[in-house]
Amino acid sequence: MANKIKWNWGTKLVIAIILFMGFIFILVYLSTQNTIDLVERDYYPKGLKYQTRIEEIKNASMYFDHFDIKKEDSQMVLSIPPIDADSGSIVFFRPSDQTLDFASKIQPDTAGFMYFPINEFEKGLYVMKVHWFKNTDGFYIEKKFFVN
Repeated sequence: MANKIKWNWGTKLVIAIILFMGFIFILVYLSTQNTIDLVERDYYPKGLKYQTRIEEIKNASMYFDHFDIKKEDSQMVLSIPPIDADSGSIVFFRPSDQTLDFASKIQPDTAGFMYFPINEFEKGLYVMKVHWFKNTDGFYIEKKFFVN
């Protein structure tokens, strides 16, 4: 006759502890497999300079409604008001995947438009960040838009 395991409370407790520890190890393993993307890599220095950003947003408030981006045929068209910028850039930020971010200098045509090929954009949410300088003043605008 084969020996049988006695299923008393001690045996059940040991089995429960082993199962619980196995569950915890599986959770630890799964949590180490997740990637964590920060919205900004250098968020601490940017946080310290945020008062400057607040001033730039206030400076650009009168231009906010004049920046508009929309899809036309096979391109995204950005309309830019006459801002007379000394220098500036546009960043198309994808919150869900930083590999889809890209930037461009502010260089509108004579009609005030900039064109971007639609294949540079994946479907989803983007944040357009426009930052420019005129004389010594900084200006900053953020607008969210969806690409379908």
